[in-house]
Amino acid sequence: MLKTLYTPARLGILTLVLLALVGLISACTTQSKMMRQAHVQSNAGMHEEAANLYYNVLLTDPKNKDAKTGLQQNAQVVLADKFAKFSKQVIDDRIVDALKTYQYAQGYTRNAAKVGVVLNWPSEYDEVYVDILKEYTEKQFDLGVDLMQNRKYETAEKVFERIASFDSSYKNVSVLRLHTVLDPVYVKATQAYQKGNYKDAYFLYNKMAAIDDGYKDVVKMRGLALQQATAVVGVLPMQVHSSNALAMADLPDMVADILSQQQGAYVKIANVKALKIDLTNRGFAAMQTTNQAIEAAQSLNLGYAVVIWVDTFLYQKQKPEVYTRDAYEAVTERVLNPYTNTYSSISKFKKATYTDKTEGQQLTVKLRYQVIQVKTGQVLHSQTLSVVKTDELHAAIFKGNPANLYPTLPEGNFLPQVSQEWRNMFTGSNKNLVPLYEFYEMVLAELADKMAHQIQQKIQ
Repeated sequence: MLKTLYTPARLGILTLVLLALVGLISACTTQSKMMRQAHVQSNAGMHEEAANLYYNVLLTDPKNKDAKTGLQQNAQVVLADKFAKFSKQVIDDRIVDALKTYQYAQGYTRNAAKVGVVLNWPSEYDEVYVDILKEYTEKQFDLGVDLMQNRKYETAEKVFERIASFDSSYKNVSVLRLHTVLDPVYVKATQAYQKGNYKDAYFLYNKMAAIDDGYKDVVKMRGLALQQATAVVGVLPMQVHSSNALAMADLPDMVADILSQQQGAYVKIANVKALKIDLTNRGFAAMQTTNQAIEAAQSLNLGYAVVIWVDTFLYQKQKPEVYTRDAYEAVTERVLNPYTNTYSSISKFKKATYTDKTEGQQLTVKLRYQVIQVKTGQVLHSQTLSVVKTDELHAAIFKGNPANLYPTLPEGNFLPQVSQEWRNMFTGSNKNLVPLYEFYEMVLAELADKMAHQIQQKIQ
């Protein structure tokens, strides 16, 4: 019988193999234990704890399908919880906490991806995060600069460190070197300009210029950004589908005047008369459709265009007529009280008539207008407006004293209510109809005011 001879070398190799086997068995046992524990915690609703266990399993066994499934399900719940927390923090104005929660969620998602689990990211929160980060950074930046200008450098340094914890572009800022403070802002402004976000670019260039107008080319770029950010609004020549175009001619100017008084920082209202001449010279005197209006506005490089079509312009005048109308005259009588042998005054009412000479005028205007974003050709607002304006004149004549005349009988012991307008018919305070040009202007002013209010909301 042969006996195996174990040399020291062979014994060493055998020991290593045995140790490896023990380690493997131990690792498998640990993984199984972690998986069982993760399942228990997942079923108990302890999703964050369960996700951590599944994650640790995947660190040692990246191909474990059950661990991937478990991590996917639990981590997705954790992510949803984080964003629910983020939303509440934003609502409660706890901006720093909200920023931390969002960045935690980012890191959490990245870590899951490292072990092969891709979580569904709720992108609807991204815009909110960008807004609150921008707001936070701007406030902290202004605070840091103010501290620098007051030579409180140590405190200012801490402010920029806080900014850098959320925005890495501020990591190399030194309050002792102003250009390092402005460099990240300049980069952001230039990026905004190149992306066509001219208002944001102008804001940032203007902020830098206020701190150091000699820094790089901020003054030049501020001007260019403002120029690009400013949208020119043109009220196009009006298209009147009625016979009385001249009476409506002032409406575009009136709309433009109101818009000029309300215009924002990035809006410029074009001169209506110059616009009309320019468009006529370019062959755009008539614009029957929206597409024709867009083409006309694009030829002048307008930002927004307002085009008006008048469909109805109807003026009607009522010839003077005389009517006989009923009323009630109050008559005062003195009555003897036989018990006291004294007289008291009482009012009685008797039916009476008066003549009413009446005439009037009425203007009915119906128009359509559109607000167009010229670059995209999008109709931002479309509306039909109708105005019916009436002006009536009543000249009443009563043979007696009109101060004693009432349109109705009294109710109970109270004299009838009489409007001042009714009394004025007898005093002649309204002797003439409103002059025609004023009457037209009243209607146009009402239309222009209604239009400008809606237009202003669309071009901000």
